[in-house]
Amino acid sequence: MKVRAKRRDNETTEKLMNRFKKQTQHLRLVDLVRRKKHWRQAPSKRQIRIAALIKDKYRKQRRKDLQYQ
Repeated sequence: MKVRAKRRDNETTEKLMNRFKKQTQHLRLVDLVRRKKHWRQAPSKRQIRIAALIKDKYRKQRRKDLQYQ
C-alpha cells in the first residue's frame, strides 16, 4: 500500500498535495492508521450480539419513521 505522487510538469505543490491526499483517502490509509494507533481488545460474542440487536432496533425504527413521513 504505497502511495507515490511525483510532481508533474507545470503542477503546483498545492495540486500535488491534493492528489496525494486523494490517494490516501481512496486507500483509506488514514482510517487504518488511526485505528491501529491504539490497541483495542476484540469484542466478545456477547458484545457483538448486543451491538447487532441495537443496530437492528434502530434500523426498524428508521424504517417505521420513513413509512409515516
